[in-house]
Amino acid sequence: MLVLSFLLATAPAQFQQLEILDQNIRSYADAEPIDKRLKLAQCPDDPIIVPAVGGVVVVRCPTLGWRIRVPVRTASGSTKSAHIVIRKGDMIECVTDGLGFAVSAQMIALDDASIGQSLRVKSLTSPTPMTAVAKKRGLAAF
Repeated sequence: MLVLSFLLATAPAQFQQLEILDQNIRSYADAEPIDKRLKLAQCPDDPIIVPAVGGVVVVRCPTLGWRIRVPVRTASGSTKSAHIVIRKGDMIECVTDGLGFAVSAQMIALDDASIGQSLRVKSLTSPTPMTAVAKKRGLAAF
């Protein structure tokens, strides 16, 4: 029992690196920084970042079951339509990638979106809409 206590006491605590998580969130939206006092267990997979909806970005680790909501900064006086890069009805390329692979497909945008904003897209072969994030004009990612 003493050996087990010693091992637990000397094992380094594996916490999620919040600075890296902040950088990843900023690729989706201009969000507030994560509170550095949080001690989230290190996610064995890449945490899933759900694009901004309702003024927050949701970050979750399904493997460990933790989830945080990060508020998005709002620019007062900015016109949303001036920054739209994808328009409803546009044929766009949707991309998803991972370690050693990338897949893309042509889809139809069901919403207008600016960079970093989520939008619904529909495949040419399936009637079920999916959610993607606008990356640039004509390009979105899952």
